[in-house]
Amino acid sequence: MKKRLVTSVLSIALTFGLAGCGTNTAPAAPTNNNSSAAPTAANTAKENAVTLKLAMWDSDSEFLDSWTKKVKEFSTVMPNVKMEVETFKSDGDYLQAMKVRLAANELPDIIELKPNFINDFKAELLPLNDLSVTAKNTKAKQYAVDGKILALPVISFPELVYYHPSVFKELGLSVPTTWEQFVSVLTAIKKGGKYQPYAMGGKDSWPNYPFNEFMPILASGDANYYDKMAGMDKPFDKGTPFYKAYTDIQTLYDAKVMGADPLGLSNDQATGLFEAKKAAVIAAGLWYLPQYKSKVGNTDDLAAFALPTRHSETEPLKVMTFTDNFFGINNKSKNAEAAKKFQEWMFSSDAYSFYVNKKQANSVMEGVKADVPFLNDFYKANKVEEFSFLPGGENFNKYVNSIQLDWKKLGQEMMGGTPLDKIANDLNDKWTKARASK
Repeated sequence: MKKRLVTSVLSIALTFGLAGCGTNTAPAAPTNNNSSAAPTAANTAKENAVTLKLAMWDSDSEFLDSWTKKVKEFSTVMPNVKMEVETFKSDGDYLQAMKVRLAANELPDIIELKPNFINDFKAELLPLNDLSVTAKNTKAKQYAVDGKILALPVISFPELVYYHPSVFKELGLSVPTTWEQFVSVLTAIKKGGKYQPYAMGGKDSWPNYPFNEFMPILASGDANYYDKMAGMDKPFDKGTPFYKAYTDIQTLYDAKVMGADPLGLSNDQATGLFEAKKAAVIAAGLWYLPQYKSKVGNTDDLAAFALPTRHSETEPLKVMTFTDNFFGINNKSKNAEAAKKFQEWMFSSDAYSFYVNKKQANSVMEGVKADVPFLNDFYKANKVEEFSFLPGGENFNKYVNSIQLDWKKLGQEMMGGTPLDKIANDLNDKWTKARASK
């Protein structure tokens, strides 16, 4: 027993002695707080981990998938940043969702906007004037609010009327260049009985925008028409650009050239008819081109002309040119600096060319050209005058929001049989009251 006890005591003493010698010859590593050594890249990324939330919409699910993957490549530039992308199929659903998030103070770090959304969110957006890519964006200044560039557009494109040349050839039809010719061509296709003249997905409301939203501006001949409307008590009266344009639209809807039930078809169903060559004509922006190609596989039987809103061939043939897909930064974001770096990356790397070419649209960045042969062919075949869409300023948007004016819902009402005079009178009453209460 005594021998074992002595052995144990000596063993413990030796252990402490060795530990003490170790401390004197090799000091323990200092804590992270006092270390002068650089931390590893893995530790840095972990300690500074950031999740950037981006919200966007597109009717083309294939584009949403491919762009979502491209966006996540930003993490190779900033390894500590994880991109989280939320997508929506329509701008209407997207806008509604973002307004709910705004009310709850839960907007994502980076939000996509249409030009007419910018005013609604201007108090929430970080000015981007100081970004290097902003100066190279050829369209950004046109959409500044009080001198502040709050979002950067990605593309611009003309609004087109797509058609199948084989159908026109079969029926002996020429491309229309006036409104009367346009309605006449569609009526002739209807009489032929083989094809639906126009593919309208009126159930979704928004596909009527080339008519109900854009034609009043084209009729005015003034890109700032919305701001002029803000100064008028009755901008929907007879004789106004609105009333003149809506009279033409009523003529189109009354011709019943959009199938038996245009309000019963979704946009997917309507475009499906056109892609299957069961419908002859559809109006949409250049954004529709990649969607058509992905479904059909080629553009062998596809061409386009400008929506002929003029009434005489002596007038200029104007084509609405839309600047779209603006990206802004939430000014309450805790990751604003990372979001700025994302914007710089998006507009200055191969990500930008990827976006533009996938969308088959025009570039808005200096030094970057889009590869869109279809668009080149359109300009060669059609002598058009470009007309830029501008969304209207604070007063216009205040009245629009006050009376809940939705151009696309007006289109649904007209297709459903609501008389133009009733629509115009109701709008005038609401608008006048909104201006009186400002």
